[in-house]
Amino acid sequence: MRDYVLRRLLLVPLTFVGITFVAFCFTRFVPGGPIEQALAERQQADRKRSSAARPTGPASPEELDNLKRRYGFDRSLLEAYAIWLGVRPGPADWITVRLDKDGKAEAEVADENSPSGIRKVMVSRHLLDHSLLLHYPSSVEKGIPGWYAEYAPLPDDPDKAPRVLIYRQAYAGLLQAELGDSTTSDKPVWDEIKARLPISTWFGGWSLLLAYAVSIPLGVAKALKRDGWFDRGSTQALFILYSVPGFVLAVAGLNLLCHQLHWFPSKGFDWNHPFHSTVLPLACEMVGAFTALTLFTRNGLLDNLTADYVRTAKAKGLSNGRIVLVHVLRNSLIPVAATFGGNLGFFLTGSFLIEFTFNIPGLGLLGYDALVHRDFPVFLGLLTLSSLAMLVGNIVSDLCVAAVDPRIRFDKSA
Repeated sequence: MRDYVLRRLLLVPLTFVGITFVAFCFTRFVPGGPIEQALAERQQADRKRSSAARPTGPASPEELDNLKRRYGFDRSLLEAYAIWLGVRPGPADWITVRLDKDGKAEAEVADENSPSGIRKVMVSRHLLDHSLLLHYPSSVEKGIPGWYAEYAPLPDDPDKAPRVLIYRQAYAGLLQAELGDSTTSDKPVWDEIKARLPISTWFGGWSLLLAYAVSIPLGVAKALKRDGWFDRGSTQALFILYSVPGFVLAVAGLNLLCHQLHWFPSKGFDWNHPFHSTVLPLACEMVGAFTALTLFTRNGLLDNLTADYVRTAKAKGLSNGRIVLVHVLRNSLIPVAATFGGNLGFFLTGSFLIEFTFNIPGLGLLGYDALVHRDFPVFLGLLTLSSLAMLVGNIVSDLCVAAVDPRIRFDKSA
C-alpha cells in the first residue's frame, strides 16, 4: 500500500497539469473573455455618442494593451500557462509612460524599502542606439535591480510620443498560491473562493454524511427483507425521488414552505441559524442521492449472502447477525467504498441550480457566475480546487477499498 500510494501521488502532478492545461486552452479559444467584453463596452458607448469614436475609454488601445498584459493574452499559450502555473516569472507590477521630446520620462513604482511604499524612477533614451536606461532621478548609476524598461508601441496609436513599459517580474502563480484577479469583481480569486468555501463545505459535509448514513442501513434492510413489501416499496420510493429534479423541488418548496407557510428563509444563508437555513436546500440537493448507494449496498449484500463462506460460517454455528454485520457487510461495501473518494469533489462543489434558486453564495453559484460572465481566472481557480479534490479522492477511494477488504493489496502483482 505504501508503494502504491507513492506511485499514485507521483502521478497527481502530471494528471493535474494535463487537466489544467486543457482548461487553460479552453479559456484562450472560447469567445467572450475580458478583451471581447471591453470591445463590446466600447461599441455600446459609441452607439450612444453622435460624434466619432473617442481615442480613450473602454477598449481604447491603451486599455486593450493593459487587459492583454494583465491576463496574459500578450504572450504565447505555453508561456502564459507557465506563468499561471507559477513555474515562470511574469509581470508583477508595471506602468506605462510617454517619453518627452528629450527622450525622458518619470514614473512612480512600488518600493518596499521606501517609507511611502513608492519611489520615483526615470527612464531615458540613449542618443546613439536609442536603448532605454532606467535609473533613479538623483543617481548617476544606471539600472534598478529587479526593474526593466522596454518599448511598448500600440497599433494605430494616436499619440506619437514613444510609449515605454516599466515593469518588474516575479513568480506569482498557482505554486505561489496566487491565481490572479477576477475579471468581474477585481478581487483575488483565492479571496473569492475562500469566502464561499465554508458554506460549500457545510453543505457538502452534511450531504456526504447523510448519504452514507441513510443508504448503507437502508440497503442492508432491503437485502435482509428481499422481495418483501418493504423492499419493493422502498425501491419504488427511491426511483421516484431519483426521477424528481432537485431544482423543481426547490421551486415548489420556495413557493409553499417559504413564501406561503414561512417555515424557512427564501434566500441566503444565516450562520446564526445554520440548520434553519440548511434543511430545505439540503433536502432539494440530496433528493435521489440515496438511490445508487442504497442499491449498491443491497445488491452487494445479496451476492455475498449466497457465497460459500456464508454457508461455512452458518455450519460453524455463527449467528445471522454476526455473519451479516462482521463478514457479509464488509465485503458488500467494496463498491460503496470505491465511490467514496469521487463523491468528495461532487459534494464539495455542490449543485449550482440549488444555490442559484436559494441564492446561497457557495462554490456552485460562483462557478455558474464565472461561466456566465466569462470570468476565466475564477473558472480556473474552481477547476483547480475540484481537480485536486478528484485526484485526492481517487486515492482515498483505493484506501477505503483496502480498509474494507484486507485481501485487496495494490502491488505490482495485483
